[in-house]
Amino acid sequence: MTTGRVRRLTPADADEILRIVTLEGLDPTVLTRELTGDDYLWMGLASPTGGLGAVHRAMRWGSRLLLKGVFVDASVRGSGAALELGFAMRDHARDSGYAGVAAWVEPHKPEAALARMLRLRTSGPLLHRFEIAVPDSAAHVPLPAHRDRVLTLPGRAPATPLVADVVADDDEHGPGHRSAGAHWVLDRHRLVLSGFPGHSVADLGELVAAAAPTARARGARFLEFPMPAADLSAALCLAAAKARRLSRTPVRLGLLRFAPDTVTEGAARR
Repeated sequence: MTTGRVRRLTPADADEILRIVTLEGLDPTVLTRELTGDDYLWMGLASPTGGLGAVHRAMRWGSRLLLKGVFVDASVRGSGAALELGFAMRDHARDSGYAGVAAWVEPHKPEAALARMLRLRTSGPLLHRFEIAVPDSAAHVPLPAHRDRVLTLPGRAPATPLVADVVADDDEHGPGHRSAGAHWVLDRHRLVLSGFPGHSVADLGELVAAAAPTARARGARFLEFPMPAADLSAALCLAAAKARRLSRTPVRLGLLRFAPDTVTEGAARR
């Protein structure tokens, strides 16, 4: 996809990307996987002086494209580069048949204004994002054969997850439906869940055990999951379990759902 100064990036852009982007766990191997994989999207904006001036990174999470970060070089700061790339990512998602886009939003931080301009609507409880290490195993674990990318815990009723799937579409199963599982996506060295399928934080060990085979097969060393920001007792339990909080302040997931006719038309143009 090419629109003026904006284009989809390829492995040929790896050196320029690594010059602008500093992310934990992003090395040439991981970057190549994302630049060549169907479930990842990197787009860049050309700098007036040559090379890249800004890049935006995203990945498939459930039926949505998750916007995971925009990085702007000093040469184009103040030019609206972040917004231009955001619109390009949104248009690409619509044209590629995604149900919509999503992004974590800190309500009182500058990126909240960018989310509003992209028409992302934030709702639901305030959350914190945590990560916990996945135990090592010497056993060979094959890649999962399925592609639904949903993690569930056995015996969990739909109404009971501590954090319901934040990217689930209500219209998939009817109003008021709450998924008992969570979609996962591989984000560098983390397997990222879109909910906490357990009844309470006491189910963390069971959750890690259920996610471990997929995490190991994908090369992930950590499991990321959301937790209600107001649950102080859970935060203490997580600290005792050596889980690390990733979000600086409480966040909500901003969502934009495309109208079905625009998705169909966009996919048909490809």
